[in-house]
Amino acid sequence: MRPGHAFQRTFGFFFAGILLMSVSAAAQDLAPPVPQRLVVHSSILNEDRVIWVRTPRDYEHDKAAYPVLYLMDGPAHINEIGSTIDFLAQNNRVPPMIVVGIANTDRTRDLTPTHWDMKRPDGTVNANPTSGGGDHFLDFIQKELMPQIEKRYRTSCYRVFAGHSLGGLMVIHTLITRPDLFQAYIAVSPSLQWNDQGTLHQAQQFFAEQAELKKALFFSLGNEGNTPNPMGDGFDQLKKTLAAKAPKGFHWDSARYPDETHGSTVLLAHYAGLRTVFDDWQMPVNAQDGSPEGGLAGIEKHYHDLSERYGCAVRPPENLINQFGYQLMGQKKLDEAIRAFQRNVELYPDSANVYDSLGEGYENAGKLDVAIQNIEKAIAQGTLISDPNLDLYKEHLKRVQAAKVAADKATSPK
Repeated sequence: MRPGHAFQRTFGFFFAGILLMSVSAAAQDLAPPVPQRLVVHSSILNEDRVIWVRTPRDYEHDKAAYPVLYLMDGPAHINEIGSTIDFLAQNNRVPPMIVVGIANTDRTRDLTPTHWDMKRPDGTVNANPTSGGGDHFLDFIQKELMPQIEKRYRTSCYRVFAGHSLGGLMVIHTLITRPDLFQAYIAVSPSLQWNDQGTLHQAQQFFAEQAELKKALFFSLGNEGNTPNPMGDGFDQLKKTLAAKAPKGFHWDSARYPDETHGSTVLLAHYAGLRTVFDDWQMPVNAQDGSPEGGLAGIEKHYHDLSERYGCAVRPPENLINQFGYQLMGQKKLDEAIRAFQRNVELYPDSANVYDSLGEGYENAGKLDVAIQNIEKAIAQGTLISDPNLDLYKEHLKRVQAAKVAADKATSPK
């Protein structure tokens, strides 16, 4: 589907891309994906655990495998981080992802690596009788939850672990005790004050011993650190440790949000964390016209390089190649446009839009018979997957069929 004839001829790739996205969004169902509720029995924890799974919008319409973000405090944050991923993925800043939100039963038990009864300044004790079960919780994730998710859903090999507060503490603990369980870690306002900063000291020793660590970490703090306290001090010490000497290949960043509370900081931190983890995801563009650097070959190389870095096959996004094809068509580079649209068909054979776009490429090249064949494929596939743009494909077919009748009449003997 194209963004519009006159607009595309007048403006460059960047603005054409915006209009294409706007037209597509207007035609789609605006309701976000609804998380699915699962109940997984844990023999390790001796209880049933409620799990919420949010799949990408196109999950039911393609056969792709997706990275997975495992999220502690799942019910509180799954829609927020899911919408953030949707927004960033639409702008090709991160891949679409499956989000697995883990609901709590005993939060203090599961999200603390050690037992700690905290002593208050007045000498009284804040008892945490069930604390210290974090490693059993990780056993549940690793040995029971992950196999269930990978059995039920199309998952790729890339996994992210995200948590807030005590969940952030568990993110740091997991990174330094089971670094290969995930490829990337997002710790929002981690409770590094826990047990007299025991996890912080363990992390400092861990990083000092690592010559190389091909992982990613983002950690943040809200206004909890505005006045001196053990939580803010833990954040500062971890940042200082990594700034002094981070392991080779370890990609990390941190941020403070002094105007955000412990609760409200989550949205900004998740956004920044995802941007950090996938900081090289976006396709480089030409500074003059906003087109993909290196053309179609450059697109292929960029996503090949991402596949190498992330360790999983990464396809160029359908909308990126589609937009590039329309830019080429607007520049009257019809053969190149058709090659771009053909590549999209190869990459996304289950999409209806790729056939409609290829049909429009052939239409502009004057090859109306082939155009009609491809638009008919778009309609057939669109009907099969209930594509929201199906009526537009049908209108497109009528237009090209009418043009074919007129062209045949003009060339027929008088």
